[in-house]
Amino acid sequence: MTATLPEQLRHFHITGHGLDDAVPVLTAEAVAAGRALPLEGDFHASSAITLPIAAILKARGPVRDQFTAQLRQTAERLDDLLALDMSHGEDAGPATALGSVGGKYLNFSSLTAALRRRNNPVHRMSPERRERCQAASNALHQALAIVHPPFTLFHEDTVPNPLHGELHHSGDPSAAAFAHIHSQLHAMEATLRALRVARLELDDAYDPLVHDAILHRFRWEAAHAEELAAQSPVIVALTSAQAAASPLQSLSRLLRSGCPVHVIVTQPSLAAGDLKAEAPDLAQLAIAHRDAYVLQSSLACRDHLLPALEEMAQVLTPALAVIATPSAGGWAESVILPLAKAWPLFVFNPSRGRNWRECLVLHRVDSNGWTAAHAAALNPTLAHHFRILPEIPGDQDPIELDLYLVKFQERAPLAVPFITMADGTRIAVSRDVASYCHDRQRAYEMLEQWTAAPAPAKPDGLTAEGRELAMRQGAEAAIARVLELLNKEGGKP
Repeated sequence: MTATLPEQLRHFHITGHGLDDAVPVLTAEAVAAGRALPLEGDFHASSAITLPIAAILKARGPVRDQFTAQLRQTAERLDDLLALDMSHGEDAGPATALGSVGGKYLNFSSLTAALRRRNNPVHRMSPERRERCQAASNALHQALAIVHPPFTLFHEDTVPNPLHGELHHSGDPSAAAFAHIHSQLHAMEATLRALRVARLELDDAYDPLVHDAILHRFRWEAAHAEELAAQSPVIVALTSAQAAASPLQSLSRLLRSGCPVHVIVTQPSLAAGDLKAEAPDLAQLAIAHRDAYVLQSSLACRDHLLPALEEMAQVLTPALAVIATPSAGGWAESVILPLAKAWPLFVFNPSRGRNWRECLVLHRVDSNGWTAAHAAALNPTLAHHFRILPEIPGDQDPIELDLYLVKFQERAPLAVPFITMADGTRIAVSRDVASYCHDRQRAYEMLEQWTAAPAPAKPDGLTAEGRELAMRQGAEAAIARVLELLNKEGGKP
């Protein structure tokens, strides 16, 4: 028995199969349906990695140069102090001071013995202080001799390297970066201790009873911001598929480490796996780490991406950037998704405050009728999720996708949703696409709730005199209750 047209349409909506002769060939102009088309972008997909790195180098470069100059200047001053102390040695007596001419007329050894005092009356360093200064000088010169790369990048696949950093291939980049950054920070501790010793000694302010214990306890967590910023940046580059396949424990440990490390995750704007919710919502998951800076943006939204990258480059705690790159649907698809609220643009900066509303900044947009289905319709790999809607008598079953999403509460409505093209053609969408639209809509609404202003307190309906009377009555009742309890227990009020 041949299925009726409504049954075939229903079968397509649920399974994604059937009505194969009605698969549409959609263009961006047709999908726009009178709305302004997004402008073409000028970024390559690899820009999702090079742009964050460039922002980090721009922010850190001057700081590194300044810190290196401070190390060199401090080391030179400490060397001068040690050289001056050497000039006050036993061999620098009156003969040195008076020169060769004075030696013709005076016997300095006899004169010194007669006066019974040191050849040089200037007080020299104690052996302990000189040893301390020499050790600090050696540590500073050793640090200056090490040539650090502009940045160190850990990756799983081949990545672009136009900025000439040091690349490390690893099967688990997050774990490798964790080990590297901790090794780098612990090695930095010796340099920072030496720098503090040198500054104290140059001011003749080092007190072993006070400073020995403090410097022994010194760890990189106590370093100043400019000292952390002066270290060679450590970066992790992952694709969303790699992040989903790699151990979540490694990435989570890195984001909770407190170390100055940046993680860049590139994600295609829309892929077939997204309709099945196969990829985790990584940026929103990362917010749960509380102390990590989290950015979700898109190469197609440069007005949001570039300022956010500049802000992230200043962060000296773990930072994660999830950046959408153009996929098979092209730049139009990449721009429609944020406009449709299917790819929210937001920044979570824990340094802004103590609650979600202060830390989370959501880039709000006007959807103007765009939905995630319009973006998916431009993706050739998802064409089988769309069918030209045939004429059905009564036209009671199919409904506009916008209305379908409004009715979509706990369960999907028993109807076939469609979107309308510029020429009026109606395009039915599969349940996978409709469910994807619903999921993205809920994700955006949740972010809106997190950033919403608190509801104003409800008025109690009392005048100032009424509130004062109520407070007085409450105080009297409380006092009476206390007296009752004291009398009951035999105490004296």
